Amino acid sequence: MSNFTTITYRVDRALAVISLARPDKRNAMNLEMFVEVADAAERAATDPDVSGLLVRGEAPSFCAGIDLGALAGLAGRLDGFEAFVAIAQRPYRLLTTMPVPVVAAIHGHALGAGFQLALACDARVVATDATFGLLEARYGLIPDLGGLYHLAREVGPSRAKELAWSARTIDAPEADRIGLVNRLVGPDQLDAAATAFAGELIAHSPVTVRHVKTLVARLGQVPLEQELEREARAQREVLGSDDHVEAVAAFLEDRPPRFVGR
Repeated sequence: MSNFTTITYRVDRALAVISLARPDKRNAMNLEMFVEVADAAERAATDPDVSGLLVRGEAPSFCAGIDLGALAGLAGRLDGFEAFVAIAQRPYRLLTTMPVPVVAAIHGHALGAGFQLALACDARVVATDATFGLLEARYGLIPDLGGLYHLAREVGPSRAKELAWSARTIDAPEADRIGLVNRLVGPDQLDAAATAFAGELIAHSPVTVRHVKTLVARLGQVPLEQELEREARAQREVLGSDDHVEAVAAFLEDRPPRFVGR
């Protein structure tokens, strides 16, 4: 068991689960939650028994954004901002760069920092009652937790700018239509559907999963020729892995593979 106070953390059959646990605040993120989500993500990333991570929120929302109390002392001031933003950005960076798939299970509000948290995950299972929005412009701010980076990659630069500039909210069907949703389900199906979906993503070799995440993250950074070289190097490592040998043996022997992650 952990000593977390704003989240809970558990591991169930290779799937780690971070649950945002400030339901009375609609899971708005305060300084302590930023720290604890980062610490839990780091724990999952370094646990050899963890093959995937699910991020969810206790009812009634996924995450309604940043707790404005955490910003009150920074209004009109720059001293202290750099330390604060470093703490706030840490969980978002870890979720994006950790070697295992990260799935967000989203219901209710996913606003501001909560929307950016969902975007930092690799995939999103979304309940039909979910609402998304980058609301920072309403408070004279910009998204600074990686949200613009991820949103532009998911829906294109023009739509990302529009959502950030307008600070409007979008419902689950629109989020699905513009490409933000991997699975759209009823609210009562969310937890089961997200867990099953995460299970699909981690069903194969962790070596393969890790390389796919890294390669996709770097797409567009280099010309195609260099990208092909990267893919070839990754494939050489995969071909030399125990998991590749096991996958071939399992196929030939008509049995489920037993992957070991190396």
